[in-house]
Amino acid sequence: MKRKPKDDLRYIKTERLIQQTFRDLLKEKDYFQISIQELASRAEINRNTFYLHYPSMDALLLRMQTDVINRFLEPIRDARLPDDLEKVVRNCYEFSLSSDALDEKILNSKGHFPIDTSDINNYAVLRFNDKNLNYDSKTYPVLLAYINGCLTEIYKYWIKNGQKESVEDMVQLTLRLISHGFSG
Repeated sequence: MKRKPKDDLRYIKTERLIQQTFRDLLKEKDYFQISIQELASRAEINRNTFYLHYPSMDALLLRMQTDVINRFLEPIRDARLPDDLEKVVRNCYEFSLSSDALDEKILNSKGHFPIDTSDINNYAVLRFNDKNLNYDSKTYPVLLAYINGCLTEIYKYWIKNGQKESVEDMVQLTLRLISHGFSG
């Protein structure tokens, strides 16, 4: 079956329909409870039409997660670490407050994604200001992993704890932990 060009209006409309139907189904159930057949039936499309757009449900989930992450990253695309660490951390918490529960569900859904580290630098949106760091360029991916891991886990705790702490308190705590660890 031949793929339609992505600028074809019918293709674009069907793409939107698939994504909206996926979001609607996620309101009702968890990701692993949604099948391609159910999505296609609800969207009133053929299963083959779904496969013209996505090779699997995981590919659809990854696309939806990427869209949410891109909206999150947009305000910090010009950030430079360590100078803009507060901007990055604050954006994380403020984005959470401005996004809906469905975006959180999309981000936290787990597909069957293989771990691919073949081109890790393509995913590095954040950049470093070399003047303030005593690390070589080979260490930057490790620094990004450290910052991302710390921020992600602290953020998840805040969400699971019902967002009881204020954004400002969480920003300051996260900055202190990322910057100073145990000695902070």
